[in-house]
Amino acid sequence: MGAREDSEWIRAEAVRATPDGPAWSFAVPRGGALWIPDVRDGEAAWLDWLTGIEPPPAGQMFWKGVEWRERNPDDAAAERGRMGCVFAVGGLLANLDMDENVWLPARIHRRAEAEAGIERWARFFGVWPLPAERAPFVRERDRRKILWVRAFAVNPEALVLERPLRDAPAEDRTLFLAAVREARAAGCATVWLDEDLDAETRAALAPLAQAAPESA
Repeated sequence: MGAREDSEWIRAEAVRATPDGPAWSFAVPRGGALWIPDVRDGEAAWLDWLTGIEPPPAGQMFWKGVEWRERNPDDAAAERGRMGCVFAVGGLLANLDMDENVWLPARIHRRAEAEAGIERWARFFGVWPLPAERAPFVRERDRRKILWVRAFAVNPEALVLERPLRDAPAEDRTLFLAAVREARAAGCATVWLDEDLDAETRAALAPLAQAAPESA
């Protein structure tokens, strides 16, 4: 089933973390940005729901006008490969070196042009060449930036960002927000998951919509 050309890139309809919990409905157009005030360690698994990894307990989640559960597994995997994700915790395969973690999505989805994108973003974030070492041997600041490289190198149609700037120094924050602006200008829909956003981040993401649960 194909997406309607006029549909939002991302759409949630009455999504609930629990059957009797608050319902969330929102839409993110191509190039748009949405902030979901996401409580740390809460019940909502927004990153999984938005990317179709798991369905929400209640409600529907659409990508390009098609509910994730209506896609066959191969189609869902291919569409997920067009999305860049930054995880608040984890997101790395422990048995792979850091450079292999970045290359893995490109190899899974057989992207012949991936090399140029990976090098470009690794240089942009100051982590080129990518280290051929396991995560424990790479300093935390570089690990974070390498995960940013992986998210942006797929030339994403959507970014799902789970507390991406937690504990990041000002210089890195500036780079990351510039990268988000560039991606959005190219039509990338962006969803930012965080408990709160400071004024600088909100300004950098403008125009920015804020999701809120529906009133009971």
